[in-house]
Amino acid sequence: MTVRTFTAAQLDVSPFNVRKDRRAIESLAGLEASILRVGLILPLAVHPMKGSKKHGVFDGGRRFRAIRNLIGRGDLPTDWPIDASVREIESEAQLLEISSAAGLLHVDLLPWEVMEGLRRATKRGATPEEIAEVTGQSITWVRQHLRLADLAEPIFAAYVAGTITQDQARAFAATADHQLQLAAWDAYGHLPTWDKTVAKIHLLMKVGDREDQRLLRFVGEQEFRAAGGVFELDLFAEAAEHRGHVVQPGLLRELAEAKLEGVRESLRRRTDRADLRFAVEYPQARYGGVDRDLELVPALHTTGADATRLAYLIDELVELEYQAKRAEEPAATAAAVEVADCRKEIAAIEERRAIELPEGDIYATVLIEESGQIEARWWWASHKAKKAAEEPQPERLVSAGPIGETVAAPIALAVDAGQGSANQQQADHAAKGEHGFTQEGVQIVRAVRREMLRAALIGDYGCEIGHDYLIWGLLRRELGEGHDHRAIGARGLARSDDAPPFTMHDAVRRAVAETPAHAAWTAQLAQLRAHAAVAERDPVAAFAAFRDETAEWKEFAAAAVAGMALARTANLDGYRLPIHDHLIWEMSLDDDAALRELWEPTDGFIALLPRAKRQEIADPHLDEATRRKLPGLKAAETIAPVTRALKRVCWVHPALQFQTSEPASIAAELGEAAE
Repeated sequence: MTVRTFTAAQLDVSPFNVRKDRRAIESLAGLEASILRVGLILPLAVHPMKGSKKHGVFDGGRRFRAIRNLIGRGDLPTDWPIDASVREIESEAQLLEISSAAGLLHVDLLPWEVMEGLRRATKRGATPEEIAEVTGQSITWVRQHLRLADLAEPIFAAYVAGTITQDQARAFAATADHQLQLAAWDAYGHLPTWDKTVAKIHLLMKVGDREDQRLLRFVGEQEFRAAGGVFELDLFAEAAEHRGHVVQPGLLRELAEAKLEGVRESLRRRTDRADLRFAVEYPQARYGGVDRDLELVPALHTTGADATRLAYLIDELVELEYQAKRAEEPAATAAAVEVADCRKEIAAIEERRAIELPEGDIYATVLIEESGQIEARWWWASHKAKKAAEEPQPERLVSAGPIGETVAAPIALAVDAGQGSANQQQADHAAKGEHGFTQEGVQIVRAVRREMLRAALIGDYGCEIGHDYLIWGLLRRELGEGHDHRAIGARGLARSDDAPPFTMHDAVRRAVAETPAHAAWTAQLAQLRAHAAVAERDPVAAFAAFRDETAEWKEFAAAAVAGMALARTANLDGYRLPIHDHLIWEMSLDDDAALRELWEPTDGFIALLPRAKRQEIADPHLDEATRRKLPGLKAAETIAPVTRALKRVCWVHPALQFQTSEPASIAAELGEAAE
């Protein structure tokens, strides 16, 4: 590159100068006055023009035009010296790249001028990577600008004219398909002004279509592409989004239906019912909503080596997830691969588990959730079919022989069951069927409910109860022979279900920490930790401090110990214990108003519930505007309005409630369970 002095007659504006905006080209009065007063501050950038003795100005076109105007009016002589740097350019594409890069330094250069310059560079052989290197921009930035420059002609013209905004232009440029762009543009033109939004453009072009995205998650993007499908990502989506346009929606639906049929065949095999029927909707109650009275939860059976392996894998998964969270790269990557393999093997075993359905007319619904996962639920065909199945069967004659001793069915089999055990899996499956909880959601409910009971025991009216409960529980556990210790509802202090492999997941810990009950519980524990009976290092002095305390304080400490000993339970089949219900009854906290002092709905808790369950729970408490708006929201967007509605009323989730009744009936239940 050399610097030379030219006259105006030796120069002309280069055809590769990217500036095209006539308003900027013709608005030269201020620039002319500056050149006339102080001269040319910055030299022009020129290149030899093929087939001409002149040099072309590819950067500084406005300055050159201003000089020509001044010469034409006689304000400058015709031989006025013009400084310019001369570039020897290898190709026209390179010239356009340099012109665009120079244009980016000018704040008054319009975005569409840059886009057109980049497009012209690519047409003359420049690659996006080369343009990115020359302009100093990211490859994503270059591709986005090239996509905008390649918009269908009427849409790009509207963008240049300012009829649509850059965000609206980006929405049309989400796909490179001009035919689709023009179809959307035609529909867009008939919309009222208030409805001409980016979201509406995406809807018209089926970019980020919820139904297509749901099916794509179910089928799998890799499988869809392998079948010849094309999923075109939106170049302008945020990094965390995976928004795009399914080019062959018909193929996607064919693949989804084929995969769904495979799921149905698997369920027929696992239930041993070749004629099992499937429906696409839940049964509707007479006055609207899902007729939950018709739903049933089948028993799941894992036998032989599968049962042993499943129990091992679930424990192993807890440890692997713990390692993956704390390991440094690349160890974390390796641990994540092990987690994925472990989950894959668990899923394979789950797929083989036998499903035991009762006799009668039963059908299933198999629906694809927003996440792409399958939700299988089971229903009686009618109330008549359910009633017929529940009617007692006529007694059958059996062979004579010794009559065995009647053994009462144990209660709450899942409370102390090991992770992955059949009892726990059956209880968790029932909770999913009744409330839509995942396995993690069940653990959150159990942990939160225990925190509520802990806070109640250590509150104003619970300390004496906690003292008596602790003494009774320990005495019965240590001296009672032949009792089912699960009915006590409190573990021995020698072990903890908060320790490995039962360590609280972070999600469970966060859910507990959000509750008012946790704030009350931890505040009282802080007082105990600060007391000399705990803080004093000398055990003799610490014991003396305990002995010197009042009876009331000792009851308070005993109630805290009782709270520490509590097992996690929930108002769910397999996790329900009458003794915990009775404790709440004794403390007169057996209504929702009292429980709301210990817990309140949060976004995190409501997110545990599937979308349909959220709407079903919140519907009676929603205002009319929110009720109309809710069905149109994405699943994640329904969480906040549902939480707000439930906070305004005295509502407690059924799984956190306590089944209270007269003490005599509860005592009878305890007696039957313990016999």
